[in-house]
Amino acid sequence: MSQAWMGKVLWVDLTKGEIYEEEIDDAVYRDFLSGYGLAAKLIFDRQPKGLPPLDPANIFAVMSGLLNGTKAVFNGRWMIAGKSPLTGGWNDANCGGDFAPAIKACGYDGILFFGRSDYPVYLLIDGDRKELLDASALWGEADAVDTDSILKGIHGDRFQSMAIGSGGETLSSIACVVNAGGRVAGRGGLGALMGSKNLKAICLRGDCEVGAYDDNALWNATARYLKALESDPGPFAKLLRTFGTSGATADSAESGDSPIKNWAGSAADFPREQAEKISDFSVIQYERQKYHCVGCPIGCGALCSLPDDPNLTSTHRPEYETLCSFGTQLLCDDVEAIFSINEMLNRAGIDTISCGVTLHWAFEAYEKGVITKEDTGGVPLAWGDSKAAIELVHQIIDKRHLGIYLRQGVRAAAAHFGGNSLEFAMQVGGQELPMHDCRLDDPSRTSLGIAYETEPTPGRHTSTFSSWQHYLLVSGSPNPAHGLQRAQSKYLLASDDNETLGHFQWGASCGEDIVNGAGLCNFGLDLGPALPLVEWLNAASGWSHEDGRSLNFDDYLRIGARIKTVRHAFNIREGIAPLQIKLPARARNAPKDWDGVRKEYYRQMGWDPDTAWPLPETLDDLGLPDVKKALYG
Repeated sequence: MSQAWMGKVLWVDLTKGEIYEEEIDDAVYRDFLSGYGLAAKLIFDRQPKGLPPLDPANIFAVMSGLLNGTKAVFNGRWMIAGKSPLTGGWNDANCGGDFAPAIKACGYDGILFFGRSDYPVYLLIDGDRKELLDASALWGEADAVDTDSILKGIHGDRFQSMAIGSGGETLSSIACVVNAGGRVAGRGGLGALMGSKNLKAICLRGDCEVGAYDDNALWNATARYLKALESDPGPFAKLLRTFGTSGATADSAESGDSPIKNWAGSAADFPREQAEKISDFSVIQYERQKYHCVGCPIGCGALCSLPDDPNLTSTHRPEYETLCSFGTQLLCDDVEAIFSINEMLNRAGIDTISCGVTLHWAFEAYEKGVITKEDTGGVPLAWGDSKAAIELVHQIIDKRHLGIYLRQGVRAAAAHFGGNSLEFAMQVGGQELPMHDCRLDDPSRTSLGIAYETEPTPGRHTSTFSSWQHYLLVSGSPNPAHGLQRAQSKYLLASDDNETLGHFQWGASCGEDIVNGAGLCNFGLDLGPALPLVEWLNAASGWSHEDGRSLNFDDYLRIGARIKTVRHAFNIREGIAPLQIKLPARARNAPKDWDGVRKEYYRQMGWDPDTAWPLPETLDDLGLPDVKKALYG
């Protein structure tokens, strides 16, 4: 029998041009899974503290998940990790597409880069061949989408690649990394970290097989799940299959899920008849081909064609976040303009969420006189004006006029122009907020907002496994210690006292680190039948207790807590004070005892509720002596 991990990582010293392998002890996988859990362990241990985000000694990690390449489904997520140019702290971003299994097919659980090449390069792995090749002809010439096509043309269609565009090359703090022509690891600006190393792309092909401790058990769990999904897919699965995430745009605008007009508006400013112009049928009318990420039975992606635009003959369907960011938030119902912006940013390798939020700020700043037509290059900014939005996106990509400041993120732009503009810069800890409002009078929204403030990667709507209690109920494994029996179908959120909400936050937070350590897609956990997460992990690993008992969800939550604590401790080591990370007052206007719940979450994590530092005894209990030494000496 074997396990699902490959047992080694590849290190690339870009300064010296050296490439070497490192074997990873099996015990490390049991403690940190893989994905960003393994990345957190390696980066915390190996990267000197206090470096500027673009210092050559910083590590840029490209990671696979524990279940990538196995017979599990929804297992197509790969991750990047490193110090964020945007927040100055820990950052990770994950992506779908077709790149995840390629990492493990090359025999590695991750590829980690440090140093800086003297000229642009890309890493080529072709079986046993591993080398850095000159990318000078691509740098500044090929965008992130074309780079994939060029590399496949040189090396063959069996190769998978990921690349940066001009955003990463020119060190925009909101630059991202692109795979499969438009699948993006978007948040936190790690495209700039990659670009600072003169690393244009990674191109992979390998023939290694991914094993499992009990391959039959893993497949049997998958087969049962697929049968249940087919018989009762649930409304969200049906929506994703038909519309992708674009199917949620109009409903979210009407319900208050979507913030509107830079979080200062309401559904009255962008009524349903407008929202429907950038939602569901208005979007999929341009579809020509649906597609699946690797390992996905749903297929929520699609390629589209806009016949009247020669630049959009083949383009990815915009996701909800993009449609809301350049539609609902800007009061713009021009869906074709949003298609155009989405394609421009994918090719440049710039995060659509962060880019959108900088535009929301700019439109309001213009309205309030903080910036003028002189700053915008003569372009008046009026809410709903799609041409003005497109022009600002061009300025961001081309580094001119207002774009010079917007391309470094909304906090930097607001700080430059001053006045009271930081008050309506919708960011937290330097990270632009996503398109989900946390102010609704609902405990789940309190949880979302607290996650925006407390997660190691702030301002992220995908940083918590919010349905973890539902998972326990529908999987038939409720633990009375979680309070599930009193909560029944509404989970713990049936109660909204601070202790209950803090406990919910703890599980949602630690649960997400399991998901990302496994390389799974969050959507798979919200479709109706319970994803056999624990069964998959046990069948893939063979892990058990000394008495032979298999690991349960509580055991994996403990692993998640360990991963979370290392990522959180990285921020503290880098000089970030967690309690100072707070949303703007506009987004924090919620009815719950926000600070009380935050403190309860910290307490249940085993962190000091008054400082958010992990307690020494917690670090001892989690087996993190190196973290304890780094924080406490």
